[in-house]
Amino acid sequence: MPGGVGGFLFVVTLAAMVGTAGACTFEKRAENAAEAEVAETESAEVREAERVVAPALPPEEAALGALRTFREAMAVGDLSLALALVDRDATLVDDLVGAAAADASRGEVLLELRSVLAQGLELEEESQRVSFLGGVAVVVSRLVLRVADPEAPGPVQEMDGRQLHETVVLVPTDDGWRLRHLHRSLVPESP
Repeated sequence: MPGGVGGFLFVVTLAAMVGTAGACTFEKRAENAAEAEVAETESAEVREAERVVAPALPPEEAALGALRTFREAMAVGDLSLALALVDRDATLVDDLVGAAAADASRGEVLLELRSVLAQGLELEEESQRVSFLGGVAVVVSRLVLRVADPEAPGPVQEMDGRQLHETVVLVPTDDGWRLRHLHRSLVPESP
């Protein structure tokens, strides 16, 4: 038989490779470098901190807590925590980001939103309502934009006092509530 031992080793090696390939699993890669960087920085400490808060609270408070933690994380620039609170299949639409969000990934939208907030804007919750529909939480809020930095550029100063409608759908997971959909719209100014 041609090949002898060498042919036998080739067949054994090939069989081992085929068996190993069948046991492999493939993970979805991030859509871009920004999302990959934010996702890689998520830590076990973030997940553990959320678990300490979520289980002890009633569902309404837990869902609101997740949303408020998301807002606070964005305000202070903790994109890792913010992304950890956003579901993988989330849709984010925010007038503060504008048209840039249309084709952007979750990570890109969060980076853009952080850049807007970093110019000296803060979100103040004026009112909120939580309802549960089919196992998901729907939070409808009215937010007011406040300029925290008196040195903020002119366009940011013009945003002071503007109101935002915010609608957020949160889904329950083993790790707590996650934002599945966020939609913020600036309330038109009165003439």
